[in-house]
Amino acid sequence: MKNIDSWRPSTIRAGENTGDFEIDISRVYAGSLHVSRIQFQALYPLLDKYVTGKFLDAGCGRVPYYACLKDKVQLHYCIDHSTNAQVLQYLDEEVDLSTEFILNESGFDSVLLSDVIAHVADPALMLSRLGLHMKQGGRLIISTPFVYWISEYPNEYFHPTEFALKKMLVEAGFEIQYLVPYGGYPDVLLDTLNKGMTGKVSNRLFRLLASVVKKTSAYRKSNEKTMYSYPIGYCVVANKL
Repeated sequence: MKNIDSWRPSTIRAGENTGDFEIDISRVYAGSLHVSRIQFQALYPLLDKYVTGKFLDAGCGRVPYYACLKDKVQLHYCIDHSTNAQVLQYLDEEVDLSTEFILNESGFDSVLLSDVIAHVADPALMLSRLGLHMKQGGRLIISTPFVYWISEYPNEYFHPTEFALKKMLVEAGFEIQYLVPYGGYPDVLLDTLNKGMTGKVSNRLFRLLASVVKKTSAYRKSNEKTMYSYPIGYCVVANKL
């Protein structure tokens, strides 16, 4: 990653009491507080377990996971395609992931695609190109939305099912080690409500409501029952064959 000394946390911070990492709600869009928390809770354990060695952060944005991973990797290599100066300053290469790209680096031990697949016009091509730059046995870690709003006009192309993810990964030369949905019907409802409660007062009311609902056994049981039929998104770990 370039300009490491100028990097500052964006949406993720170290917890004040535990030292563990958490979503910084002051830096997250008010309408995405609920989904950002459950997505991070699903993804972070996978990052902690599987990211290692020579690491490729593909579609890195403002590199929100840098603090979580800096002590786990030997190289944090950042690629993205952006006009945002806050993104461009960190890029080792500017890369359009929808093309038949060839990177200056290869032999990666681990690769991250966090909320990237939805915004790539040809995700199957991207997966195959990433595979060419990975070591045999290297880990690809993915988070991607399914039941979710269109968040990035006009660059929103795919919200794949688990079956589409499996098909694309297998065809690109990967073996799936872990594929689990996050969220369920109650979380979809809460996220939809959150999207309409972004004002200062209404968002506080939403957070209060969500905190009460999430403590109930009905919330937990319904999520467990519906997480495969009504997921907000998926987290995946796949090995390069």
